Amino acid sequence: MLGTSGLVLFALFVAGMAAILVLVVRALRAVITRGKATQVSAAQFQALAEEHRRMSDRAITASEHVDLRLADLSARVDELRSQVQRILTDVE
Repeated sequence: MLGTSGLVLFALFVAGMAAILVLVVRALRAVITRGKATQVSAAQFQALAEEHRRMSDRAITASEHVDLRLADLSARVDELRSQVQRILTDVE
């Protein structure tokens, strides 16, 4: 049989092992949580990258439309300019 000091040592050993087990479980939880957070961050990054691509495509399309409109307006201004020149020539 174990004496009183043996029981105390056994109780301390069991308590120490329980504490180590608790620390290991907490460390594993932290690692798993970090892994999940990294996965979420990667998913968020992918979503943001895709949104950036869509916005970039929209900006390019808008820029192309603006260029077309400016070319159209420039042609109209040239036409008006030539009409004004003709009118001024006729008036003189």
